[in-house]
Amino acid sequence: MLKLNIEDGIFRISFYKTQRLNTLIAEPLEAELIKIVSRPGREVVLSMEGINFIDSSGFRAIMAVVDQASKVGSHFRISDVSQDVYELLRLMKLSFVFEINPEKTRALTGVA
Repeated sequence: MLKLNIEDGIFRISFYKTQRLNTLIAEPLEAELIKIVSRPGREVVLSMEGINFIDSSGFRAIMAVVDQASKVGSHFRISDVSQDVYELLRLMKLSFVFEINPEKTRALTGVA
C-alpha cells in the first residue's frame, strides 16, 4: 500500500498499487503516518501521485496526521495532487488546511 524513501533526511511516502484513498486503506495509512510524524522535527512528504479519489475517511486520516505533526513539531506536506483531488480539496475548503505542493521538487525543497 505504501512505499517509504528517505532522501536527505526527508521522509517521502507514496502509494503503491492503489488509486483511491478510501475507507479500506485510511486507517492503516493513518497509523503508519502517525508513527512517522510523531518524532519531533521530521520532514514528511506524502505523494498523492496516482490517487484520483479520496473519501471522507481518507480526509480524516490525513487531518489526523496533520494534527499530530503540528503537536510534536514535525512538518507534513502532500505533493503530486491530481487536478480532481485538488478540486475536491478546494470545494471542501480543505486546500487551506493542507500544505499542498503540486510538484515533487517543490515539496522536497519547501518552495511554494
